[in-house]
Parts: sequence; C-alpha cells; structure tokens
Amino acid sequence: MDIRPHTTASGVLPDQDRRPRLTWRILLAWLGFFGCVLIIGTIVEAATAWLPPVISHVAAGLGITASALGLVFLLRRHADRRPWSGIGLTLDRAAILHLLCGVVLATVATTVAAAATVQLGLADWGWSADATKELAKQGLATTLIMIAVSTLLVQGFPEELVFRGYMFRNLGETLPLWATAASSSLIFGSMHVFSNGGAATFGEHVLYAVAATGLGLMLAACRTLSGTLWLGIGFHAGYDAFNGRFTTAHQGAFTPALLIVLGVLIAGSALTITIRQRRAPLDWCAIPGDA
Repeated sequence: MDIRPHTTASGVLPDQDRRPRLTWRILLAWLGFFGCVLIIGTIVEAATAWLPPVISHVAAGLGITASALGLVFLLRRHADRRPWSGIGLTLDRAAILHLLCGVVLATVATTVAAAATVQLGLADWGWSADATKELAKQGLATTLIMIAVSTLLVQGFPEELVFRGYMFRNLGETLPLWATAASSSLIFGSMHVFSNGGAATFGEHVLYAVAATGLGLMLAACRTLSGTLWLGIGFHAGYDAFNGRFTTAHQGAFTPALLIVLGVLIAGSALTITIRQRRAPLDWCAIPGDA
C-alpha cells in the first residue's frame, strides 16, 4: 500500500523517516479498533452488568469512544509522529452544526431509500421487526437512548475517528485524493464482512459489505466537503439510527432493497462531491501529503 520509494535501508518495519510503514499503521488502526469494540466494550459492559441495562450500555459506549480516542492519540503521536490536528476532529462552533447537518442529510437519504423500496413493492411502512421488539421490551424512552448511544458512541464517533480520521489522513500522505477516498471506503467495507445486517447467505454478506463500502464513500465525501469529521459523524449516526427502522421488508427483498440503499449512497456521494467542487474545486489527482 505504501508506494513511496524507499531509498534508505530502514529494515522491515520502519519507513525511511523511522515510522512504521503505511501498511502497518493502517493494520494497527484496524486491529486496534476491533480491540476497542470487542475487548473494551465487552469488559465495560460485563463490569456494569449489575446496573440497569441502559446505564450499562451507555458505559460501554463511553468506554469504546474513550478507548478509540486513546488509540488514535497514541498512533498519531508514536507511530505517525504527526500533530493531532491532521485527524480533523475540530472543537469549534461549527462542530455542532456539522453534526446536526449530517443527521439531517442521513435522515433524507434513508427516507428516500425507504420510500423507493415501498413504492417498488419491496417493503411496507411500519416499525421493523427489531424496532418492534425493542419497543415492546424496553419502552420508547429507553429504546431512544439505546439507539442514540449505539449509533453515536459505539458506531458513528469511533468509526469516523479511526477510518475517516486516522486512516484517511495516513492514506492521504501517499495516495491521490480519489484513491484515498476509495481505499478508505474499501477498508471500511471490508470490516462489515464480519457483520450480519440481516444477511443470510454468502452472497448477501458480500452485498452487505459492498453497501458498507458505499456508505464509506459517502462518509469520505462528507469529510472532503467539510474538512472535519463532524459532518460524517452525524451522517453515520443518523444512517445507523434510521436506515431500515421504519419499513418492514418483504420476504426475499433483502438484495433489491440493499441495492436501492447502495444507489442512494452513491448518488449522495456524487452530489456531495459536486457541491464541494463548486464551492472550492479540488485536484483529485493530487496527493494531499501532510498538509
């Protein structure tokens, strides 16, 4: 993955500037993210199991978010030897606005996809089976809190921090902007091979990973449009909160419904990039580097 020439004999792991090579930095971030979710999240949830489920879930979400921040901080400081500012996690007045705009954009995108599946006879309006089960078991207030924690603290924030923050910046040191967006999306999609998402067959699992790659492309477009992570964090959280939650898919409609979602995500990515190009054109063949 690291295509820069290595003119200095620097061993197997270090790069010519004495950093781990790009491939190893990406792999460390990828494995570290799984460690945050599967190890830290599980340990915190188990340690707080005696508390009410909603509090235990919030604690696990906070543990995943905090450990992801720690992971990226350590990698950025000791592996990258670069400033934290390159991650794109700005703290200013625009952060909340970008976050809310991302949620609104995700709401529009998921509503368009849901309306298309209903109009094509692939689904009916109504709470999904999972949402119905959650509401019956936990009640409305608890369900909303659990969804907010899952989509923001477990998925949206830590995944954007690692994939569109750390990995996007590292890939951008070597690859053109278009390749950075594409490769970060493919890496993100590959993670979802291990997810279920309602897939039953091998082909459906592959398609689910492809759809996740489309989501990664949309999130990379959000990062490019805003220059920070907050728009993508909002879109990611909103997408996970609303996608498929207000429709009941018909039997055998998994594949066509997912293809509609993928089409909406690709169209959204193209529209977002077009808006960015009209505002301030980017050279997509240029290598951003450390700027």
